[in-house]
Formats: sequence, structure tokens, C-alpha cells
Amino acid sequence: MADDVASILRMPPGKALEFFRQKQNVPTAHWDDLWHEAHSRGFMVAGAASDALLGDFRKAVDQAIKGDLTVKDFRKEFDTIVAKHGWSYNGGPAWRSNLIYTVNTSMAHAAGRYARQTTPEAMEMFPYWEYVHNTCAHPRPQHVAWGGTILPANDPWFATHYPPNGWLCHCSVRMLSASMMRRRGLTVSERPLLNARPWRNPRTGEVIYVPEGIDPGFAYNPGQAWQQGLTPPIGSRFKAADAGAPSAPPAAPVSPAMPAVPAPPTVEPAALPAMTPQIPVPEEHRDAARQSSVLRLHADVRAAVQTDNKAAMEALRAKDRVIPDVGQMPQDLQQVLDARTNKVRMSGDSMEKQIRNHADLTEDDYRQIPALVSRPDVVVRQSARRVMLLRQAGRLLYRGAVKTTGNGAENYLLSLHRTTKAKVLRTLRHPEILSGTLDALPDDPEQ
Repeated sequence: MADDVASILRMPPGKALEFFRQKQNVPTAHWDDLWHEAHSRGFMVAGAASDALLGDFRKAVDQAIKGDLTVKDFRKEFDTIVAKHGWSYNGGPAWRSNLIYTVNTSMAHAAGRYARQTTPEAMEMFPYWEYVHNTCAHPRPQHVAWGGTILPANDPWFATHYPPNGWLCHCSVRMLSASMMRRRGLTVSERPLLNARPWRNPRTGEVIYVPEGIDPGFAYNPGQAWQQGLTPPIGSRFKAADAGAPSAPPAAPVSPAMPAVPAPPTVEPAALPAMTPQIPVPEEHRDAARQSSVLRLHADVRAAVQTDNKAAMEALRAKDRVIPDVGQMPQDLQQVLDARTNKVRMSGDSMEKQIRNHADLTEDDYRQIPALVSRPDVVVRQSARRVMLLRQAGRLLYRGAVKTTGNGAENYLLSLHRTTKAKVLRTLRHPEILSGTLDALPDDPEQ
């Protein structure tokens, strides 16, 4: 197994290229037209608005990731491309070419490293990650402070702090085994606080919450977004506002979907404090990544159903075609269902039934799923391990069903549809209300 892991870790730049080549070209006007996870599916150069210009930059970046172009070589390619297309850009040529080269190569290699570091073999042998601050000319004090921080590899801190964490950031993550921890006398660190701070976009005036020490636009894990599909669906624009992406990073990022990491008996992890920002982040902002995952699954399944693509449908019904977190049920509901987790999943099979049985639902309806699961207005018991959730959204009332598996290990959203208060009252003759009250629901608009 050690040989397998060693070979995996000697594979660059294969995974980095795989990450980069699956991106689609996205014409943009400004650097923030793509935001966070959208960069894991879209390739942009700020101000490059033509496909031909982006295509030439893409070829040069591809060569750079492969290692065929140094930064000096890339500068020459940059000058050639600019002259060919007559492109007008901001900044000097040395600064701009270095920025395009460094950001794209560092993000691609970060995604490639993450893919290799999270294989089952690597996770089993190296269950700890250390944040490494590498020497540079102008170190960021916060990045220096994070240097030496050791956490379990599946700790949610890495959902926002997996480097690079800013423009020209040189930090990295080092894997550690239990034996390495013992030999070096290392212990698990306390998780650094998020300390989200407001940042005002000077162009738009929008206020965005950014974790302390991370440059705006870098508070996400490119490899995790790529592996888990936490990205907006492809469209004419990738702009965050169009995809419902968050203006603020999550207060408690979703843990990466990785194998369980057994704690070695000789290394006792320190208690990790709650990862709470000093500045509250609106709860609804946490739903954006979940909405993107739901919409992506919806688009994939709908395409397979409309074209009657049986092979694609079988793949979408597979056990691993599951969104691991479409919302987190309230704690009291988790206790009622005797569930071992508060996260609610959704399968491709359930989405297929949705599309076939509720063809009238739109993307706006599916965006209601995270709020319905996490913040229902009324919860009604249907059986020992199944509940009905009701939530009012404007003039619409949504109804969903959540079921917990027999051993309590998983919760699944089974259905979603629009309903009315009158229909609910007719259906539920003797409801066992677990929370909320039906009387509190607004009357139907037609009434």
C-alpha cells in the first residue's frame, strides 16, 4: 500500500491538468465575475471577452501547468497573444502575465494535490494535515501564524483555508502519518478561528464577509469543489449572483466527503473549539453551495430523462451519485428520528422521480430545498423514521419528506412539491405535529 500511495504522490501534473482541462472558457469583464467554487469549472482571464483570446491564453496556461513553460516563457507567450488580439488590459505586462501564470498554475496544482491527498490509501496512511508557510519575500502575518497548524485531514477548516489563500500565496499542506506524529512529538492543534471580516467591493459596493488572512475570492477549496461538484451549473455567465452563490463564506464549512479517519491511540487530538466567526454570517448564505449541487443534479437527470439516455440514468441512479448535504435538519428533529447525523442527502434516483412526477417544478423551486430541510415552519411525523416538512416561501408553500435509514446513519430527502394549506389540512386528518403549527401557515392566496 505504501508503494501505491508513493506512486500517487509522484503523479503531478496529471491531476492538475485533469482539473484544468475540464473547465469551460468564460468571457469576463472584471476579476470578480467568477466567484469561489465557480472557478473550479470556469476558466477566465479578467477582461478577456472573446473565445479566441481565451483559447490562446488557455493553451499557454495548459503548457505552464504541464511544466513546459516557465514564468519567463509565459511572459513571451503573453506578449505574443496580446499583440495578436490587440488586447487592452490593466497593469503592466510583467505584473499581469505573472499574475495569470501564478494563480492558474497554483490553483490547478492545489486541486491536483487535494485529489491525491484524499484517496482512500492516502487518507488511511496520512490522517493528519499540516499547514506549511513557505518562505517568501513578503510573508502574510496570518499565514505565518497558521504555519505548523496540524488538524485531522477531514477537518472542515480546510474547506476555506486549503492554500493558496490569496494572490501569489506560496503556502501548502503537508501530510502526516501517525508514526510521523509520534516520532516528532507532534499533537493536533486547536482549529484557528474563522474571524470573518467585512470587505467592500470597490467596484460594486457589495459587502462580502471574508475570513481573516484570506484575500477576497480565495475562501474556498478548489480541489474539494471539483471533487464534490460544489459549483454552479454551466450557463452563459458564471457570475456568482446568477448562480445564487454566497456573498459570504460559510460560518461552519461543510466537511469534505472523505473516509473516516481513525485516531491513532498514541496521538490524542486536542479538543477543537467551535469555528464561529466574530461577525455573524446570514444563515441563508450557507445554502448557496447546496443549491448549486441540487441544480447540477437536476440538470443532469433532466437531460438524461428528456433524451431517454438509459446508460446515463443508470449512472445517475448509482449509489455514489448522491448529494451528501442538501441541508441540515434541526437538532430536535435529529433526536426525534434517532439519526446519527443532521445532514440530509438526496440521491439521483429521488431526483429522477421528482422530474417524472413533478415536471412543473422550476429551478427556483429546487433552490428552496436547503431552507426547507434546515428551517421548516412545520414538521409532521409520518412514521417512526419519516417526517413531512412544510415551509412557506413568499406566496408558495412547499412540502417535502425526509426519511432516516434503519440504523440512523443517513437521512434522505425523498420528495419536494408545491402544496397549499387546504391540501395539507385535507391530507392530515390526525397529524402528529412535532414542531410549528398548521394554523400559523398563511391561508392560500386564492382564499
